Amino acid sequence: MRLILLLCAAAFPAAAQTDFTALTPAERAAFNAEMRGFLMAEPEVLSSAMTPPDYATAGYQDEAAADIALLRALEDQVLQGANIAIFTAPDCPTCDQALQELQALSVSSGTTFTHHNMSSLDGAALSAKLGMVEAPFYVMPDMILRGHMPDIVLRKYLTR
Repeated sequence: MRLILLLCAAAFPAAAQTDFTALTPAERAAFNAEMRGFLMAEPEVLSSAMTPPDYATAGYQDEAAADIALLRALEDQVLQGANIAIFTAPDCPTCDQALQELQALSVSSGTTFTHHNMSSLDGAALSAKLGMVEAPFYVMPDMILRGHMPDIVLRKYLTR
């Protein structure tokens, strides 16, 4: 790597005047052989160029870790030993449908669930601790799904 950098630095004045599109076949073959040798010796150059850092994800890692820690801390209260919990509210237009679909999924797949009504003191306290204000939402050991989820989506998450 150092040799390549040294050669590049030494050749810089010449490279500034070189038209790489006008290389002779012998020069092109020599250049290709050098580049191939370099890339074979230093493959991380290509891998780092092909997969740049994901700064957006890295910025949320602390928040995601805190959310998972919160779910772990509240798991006994929220899930109560079930696979999934659903939170509903009386003034929610899709909550009845979501609850019925989760009941049907429970019967057909053996999935266990617990139901929290956000209008009860306990349900309101748990949803507040989770930072959720709109029903329905679902809680699993490692995630919260906001809004009504169709049966096929819940099956996917529960069988992963």
